[in-house]
Amino acid sequence: MVDNFFVQLAIIIIVSAFFAAFSRFLKQPLILAYIITGLLLGPLFFNYISSSDTLSLFSQLGITILLFIVGLNMDFNILKKFGFISLITGLGQVVITFILGFFITKLLGFGNIEAFYIGIALTFSSTIIIIKLLSDKYDLNTLYGRITVGCLLIQDFIAIILLILISGLSTNQDSLLTTLGFTLLKCLGLILFILLFSKYVAPYLFNKLAKTQELLFVSGLSWCFLVILLVLKMNFSIEIGSFLAGLGLGALPYSRELSNKLKYLRDFFIILFFVNLSLQVVISDVSSLIIPAIILSLFVLIGKPVIVMGLMWLFGYKSRTGVLAGSSLAQISEFSLILVSLGLAINHIGSNVVTLVTLVGIITIGASTYMILYSESIYQYFSNYLRTFERKKIREDEVRDSLHHENYHMILFGAHRAGYSIVKRLLKAKEKFLVVDYDPEMITKLKRKEVDCLYGDISDPETLDTITSFNPKTVISTVPSLEDNLILLKYFKKNKNVVVIAVAKEVHDVITLYKAGADFVILPEIITGYKISDYLTHLDHNGIRRFGKKYYKSLLSDVKNGLI
Repeated sequence: MVDNFFVQLAIIIIVSAFFAAFSRFLKQPLILAYIITGLLLGPLFFNYISSSDTLSLFSQLGITILLFIVGLNMDFNILKKFGFISLITGLGQVVITFILGFFITKLLGFGNIEAFYIGIALTFSSTIIIIKLLSDKYDLNTLYGRITVGCLLIQDFIAIILLILISGLSTNQDSLLTTLGFTLLKCLGLILFILLFSKYVAPYLFNKLAKTQELLFVSGLSWCFLVILLVLKMNFSIEIGSFLAGLGLGALPYSRELSNKLKYLRDFFIILFFVNLSLQVVISDVSSLIIPAIILSLFVLIGKPVIVMGLMWLFGYKSRTGVLAGSSLAQISEFSLILVSLGLAINHIGSNVVTLVTLVGIITIGASTYMILYSESIYQYFSNYLRTFERKKIREDEVRDSLHHENYHMILFGAHRAGYSIVKRLLKAKEKFLVVDYDPEMITKLKRKEVDCLYGDISDPETLDTITSFNPKTVISTVPSLEDNLILLKYFKKNKNVVVIAVAKEVHDVITLYKAGADFVILPEIITGYKISDYLTHLDHNGIRRFGKKYYKSLLSDVKNGLI
């Protein structure tokens, strides 16, 4: 056993880096690497390191910064646009998963309080993992991506409320009803204070403080710890304070910049949280908990997607959207681990529950990563069966434009940024073209501009079958997904007269797409270099300035209209 904390820290970081690289190779989230690091270094295997007060303090800092950033990034616009289905799906999934999880846990021999904690832990899904993977797939702005993020927002609120109630109840020995009422009263007062500060004080104060980057960073952290001191005085947990502090600054124009500055600090300390958590896994618990962990993991991996898909089906969404959203939520969350660690700290539960939830976390995080990456393939496998259960009136079809069966010379997939620049040029040239986009908000904006558009996705066979009937001569994809563009080529290169232009994000993707039959593949970084060289060759300094001003005005107009 290593006693020197600096040596412990060095070993943790070195081993974590090794497993993080291996996890990235396997396309796994880094959280899994940190948990495995703790299991290997702890009593379960090599017994080099044990949980200590110093390590616990560092891990607490990780959760503090993590929840502060979660609060900063709360996007209420998503709830405004997709509030109903997000609320129904998010809340319904939490309630149904908790009830079923509670009774399954009871059947496995756990007590009521243990079953309560485990049931709650199973309900939440990982905001960090889902947003990262959806972002990598360029699916955050799709319909299912926005609904999924809305569900996560609902889950995060429920998790925070539970953390407030549990931390409040743990410090008061009065009757349950009195304690609950007093806790809720304090909670409402605290939220009211944060909202008033956010509206009337924060904009003025941070306008002054944000003039230098270092001052913004220090001021943001000082506000976070000031709120933490306040909530500790009110007998709430540190986690509540850090989240509410972030929420108080979330509406500021500097919130994104502050979040970006803090994320590297978060990444360092969060390693120590997950390592410290897995160090608490007890050897004697693991052997007896393997079967319960597998059963609960299967419930999370299969049951949660089925619940989400069922709720979305009830409210008129396609089975494909339900499968993609459900697959994204098929894991437990960092909030699940925070919740059980709080329960252990206040002696509500034993280390066996922490061990069980950690094991479920390892299994579900690992498996669900592949479910998210290959969700489209999962849907295609079950699609024929699932379509038979779809309702006749599909809510998603409300965002479709009613297109006449006519020919379009050109089809453009994706109208965001680069895509919208193409739209403007085609409108000016009075070309006959159709835009296909999977972002309902973009479809609405295109309709206002009287652009022919269709709500749909490259990887949806129904969408592609519809588009091929329009007999296009040119197909352009500004979606930089290799998998989606390969599907597109498979459909349209059956006709050799169709020209296919695609965008790639990496050099080897360019080569793959050319081999698959693409006529022109654009790598943005390379094209940018060519264009700058072209401007330098054909324009003098005054010409570059004139073009720059013209471009700037056009860009401001598009940004103002939310088109890029």
